[in-house]
Amino acid sequence: MKRIFFGIIIFILSFGMMACGEKQENTEKSKEVENKTAKSNEIVPEEGATLKVWESKGPEGEFVKFAAKKYEEKYGVSVVFETNDMATIKDKVVQDGPAGTAADVFVAPHDQIGNLVQSGLIMENLVSADRVKSDFLPAASVAVTNGGKVYGFPIAIETYALYYNKDILPEAPKTFEDLIKFGEKFTDKSKNQFGIFWELSNFYYAHMFMAMDGGYVFGKSGTDANDIGLDNAGAVSGINQMLSLKSISVDNAGDVSYDAMMGLFAEGKVATIINGPWAVDGVKKTGVNFGIAPLPTFNGKHPASFSGIRTFLVNSYSKYPKAAQLFAEFATSDEMLLERFKITNQLPPVKSLINATEITSNEYVKAFLEQAQHAVPMPSIPEMGLTWEPVGAAVTDIWNGKLTTEEGLKNMTQIIKEQIEIRK
Repeated sequence: MKRIFFGIIIFILSFGMMACGEKQENTEKSKEVENKTAKSNEIVPEEGATLKVWESKGPEGEFVKFAAKKYEEKYGVSVVFETNDMATIKDKVVQDGPAGTAADVFVAPHDQIGNLVQSGLIMENLVSADRVKSDFLPAASVAVTNGGKVYGFPIAIETYALYYNKDILPEAPKTFEDLIKFGEKFTDKSKNQFGIFWELSNFYYAHMFMAMDGGYVFGKSGTDANDIGLDNAGAVSGINQMLSLKSISVDNAGDVSYDAMMGLFAEGKVATIINGPWAVDGVKKTGVNFGIAPLPTFNGKHPASFSGIRTFLVNSYSKYPKAAQLFAEFATSDEMLLERFKITNQLPPVKSLINATEITSNEYVKAFLEQAQHAVPMPSIPEMGLTWEPVGAAVTDIWNGKLTTEEGLKNMTQIIKEQIEIRK
């Protein structure tokens, strides 16, 4: 939180422009803050500040309660936690933000940042942007950056990895080539017995192959909607390698639903599945003797799984933006993120905690963290919403043999480009 004098002035000026309604009121606040912080060299919460935080129920909410208590002990600012489903928080912020009734700090997946910035609903991260860039995993830093500015306070990173049934495969396959050799002996499609399952028609998973050899969504940093690399030579190569798994999986992409995948894995009918950390508890309950490993390599290359970053965002309409920024910074400190891991088992996206004993000693979590080193954050620009359906449809048609890889990816990219133009 310590800032040199000019850093504080920048914060004050930015804060004055972004925080609240009237320009004159902001100017007076800025002068008041400048006078105080010039002496203390520290950003302090507004006098009489109270905060409201929105987060999901369960372990995530329990962490907010824990952080709120510690924050109040340090800053004397009370924090009220309200339960909201992360999937619907964005809509509530859109509706309640301008009315002044939304939370001061709320959780959101990073891919919503673009729309929220475009709508003027969230503040730039004015207190820990430098730390986010230097101390957090690159996937997290890139994910919460929009237009060159950091907006989010990353709290967790998640990606997917390989679940394997240890009674069928005692050791996790290091390569997909090894998995194919095993799977060709194990697979019996007439008995619904397969070497591998994943949600074939979901772009979230298809990306691991498309980007493995040089494909990309929107430019190399995921921010240039005019540069679509989903049909380049690398993407074609990756999807063609994906097709080599068809011999040990289903013939029709539509036959792989999430529930079917989980059910057959529980029955010992599928040797391996690709899934995220959210599935760990459910698989444990089935009693399957399972392990989790990073995704196998393909032709010596690591699949580039999509990663998602759970992040705290500060409401632009907050009455207490300094207190809100400080809470978001406090809750994403190394100390608090390690406590959050203990409570939620969600991976902290900060470099210093990669080798923390609490994390490396967890066999399941360790695999996801290793895979996260090869992950690519989902682009957060608004155009990302136009990709899911075309990519899913194209991958399905390619897998089912209706189109060649080149035809499918070319047609898909053209559809995405046309939809972007219509949106303009």
